[in-house]
Amino acid sequence: MTRAHSDRYDVVARILHWGMAAGILALWVVGHMIDAIPKGPARTEVVGLHKAIGVIMLVLAVGRLAWRLTRPAPPLPLSMPPLERLVAHAGHVALYGLMLLIPVDGILMSQSSGRDVSVFGLVLPVLVAKNDALKEIFKGGHEMLGWVLAALLIGHIAAALRHRFLLKDDIMARMLPGR
Repeated sequence: MTRAHSDRYDVVARILHWGMAAGILALWVVGHMIDAIPKGPARTEVVGLHKAIGVIMLVLAVGRLAWRLTRPAPPLPLSMPPLERLVAHAGHVALYGLMLLIPVDGILMSQSSGRDVSVFGLVLPVLVAKNDALKEIFKGGHEMLGWVLAALLIGHIAAALRHRFLLKDDIMARMLPGR
């Protein structure tokens, strides 16, 4: 079955979607491993890698948002109820917001701890000075926002699987690789 181009996300949107999905999963796993690693060089390396990938994900999220704003998503099926359309739209807005907010919060958490944020040798400009009270706020925010993102992603995946296997429509196919 051939689909019109407008019924699918373009190849750049699909690459960004799946690449960022893999990156977010990697950041989630590494982020939860950090506390289990004893303080020392290995932990410092893992934290540095987490920060670097997080900054790269922030750059990709900005690019993805710019791409999305200049190339509208394929239309949702007319058969989709208005409430479901609203929830889908709100969920996507929340996902984009968290893809931007979580790494910014992580940068601010590191900097308020008095630590640089380096992306493979390139040190980011300092946005906030060392401040223990702010560090605790940013740390709590980073953790809480990570859990909110996890919940939204579970809902996103569940909705995609519902469309694929229960409703048997083409919603999920719009983002899958291939033609």
